[in-house]
Amino acid sequence: MTAPPPPRILPPLPPHLRLVLAGAVVGALFWFVLALDQSPPARVDPPVVTPTVSVPTLDSKLLAEAVDQTREQRLLLEAEPLRHVLEKALDVVPAVARALGMPTQPVPIAELRAHPAQYQGRWLWYKGELLDLGGARPGHPVPGYSIHEATVRLADGQIVFAAFSLPPGSNIVRGSIVRVEGFLLKLRDTTYPRDVQQAPFLVGREIRHDYLDWGKITELDPAVFADLDESCWPGTKAWHTVDEDQDVPLWQLAAYARDTADQRTFADWRKIGTLNERETLPALNALKLARGTPLRILGTLIKLQTIVAPPNPAGIEWWTVAWVQVPDLKGHLVPVWLPNRAELPLRSSLEVCAHYYRWFAYEGRQNDRFRVPLFVAAELREFHRDTRAAMQQISLAVGSVVMLMVLGFWWMQRRAAKESVAHARDLDARRRRRRERTNVLAPVAGGSGTADDANARTLP
Repeated sequence: MTAPPPPRILPPLPPHLRLVLAGAVVGALFWFVLALDQSPPARVDPPVVTPTVSVPTLDSKLLAEAVDQTREQRLLLEAEPLRHVLEKALDVVPAVARALGMPTQPVPIAELRAHPAQYQGRWLWYKGELLDLGGARPGHPVPGYSIHEATVRLADGQIVFAAFSLPPGSNIVRGSIVRVEGFLLKLRDTTYPRDVQQAPFLVGREIRHDYLDWGKITELDPAVFADLDESCWPGTKAWHTVDEDQDVPLWQLAAYARDTADQRTFADWRKIGTLNERETLPALNALKLARGTPLRILGTLIKLQTIVAPPNPAGIEWWTVAWVQVPDLKGHLVPVWLPNRAELPLRSSLEVCAHYYRWFAYEGRQNDRFRVPLFVAAELREFHRDTRAAMQQISLAVGSVVMLMVLGFWWMQRRAAKESVAHARDLDARRRRRRERTNVLAPVAGGSGTADDANARTLP
């Protein structure tokens, strides 16, 4: 009886089919390794929709009546163009001024004198010392308003004249630093109380108190934050929003965050702790965290709001309020104020390198009150987990396992083939021995053998 062949791991395949199968396995392995090692595709952010701002339009014919080519023309002040521009300037708030193309830096006076027609009707601004402040006088085209005039001396000694509609604040007196904005009506000359030639005459909405520039802030003054109230009762500073909290402590911390941002690398920031409920929150509650302490905030961007910055000595032009949902803080929203414009898609994962400022209180949608720490940062940084090294290790491990499996299957197939060949040879040997035995016993079966042959026939 023929013994059955040993079991096979794989069914017998033709050689060419084995080659195709091996190539398919190697190709699949190569594709899998490449797929694991590829970086995620770049995200396409949704387009940023800029809200439309309505800007006033000046009457070019009336504006052309304000001429300044000769000294006699500059000594006169045309009433109708002035009334027209005063009326239009009432509608120019900071956001409208930006939409009108207000330059980020004052235009040099020499440039205005060289090209007065090019800048006539443009919204400009200057900052300097208030020399004279005229009282309210009639003649304003809008009922309820009066015409105010001011003379400002710039840092380089140049003179700028300004006319505006809103009465100045109590903190604006002679000798204070002020900022004047408005449409350039013409260049003016005066003889009294001082002799001035070819000075810009701006017609705007108001005159605002301003400050001398600080320059770079690389160190914090703890005395600046000494008077900050830590309580969160209604009406305290904790309830002030960014536009209500425009004061020296905020300006200094924001300038410090901005001007020292390049002193720490991102690797240095990674050594600093994060805002969480276990460690930093108890220190905040115990008032043991100093103002300006650096912390990393890990969370999701929920809301962004940007406003035009009022005058300040830190040179901040924009404020951005970012609301970050922090999982390590039970999912509470934490405000981060930035001294610049920031545009990121909502729901972005953030790792914000920020500085602690104070406590912030606000009301939620269900009229419930929350008390959270407020931070100031130089920028919003998206959180990108570097998985390339890990993916390479995983790819190498998976590739090694698959390769070992392929080698194992090959070795088992080779071993099975050897066993099959050995089994076939053994069968062939048995057949030969059986044929040889049959040939030896054939004469006995025919009756012509001897007694010894008969006896041998009975042997097993």
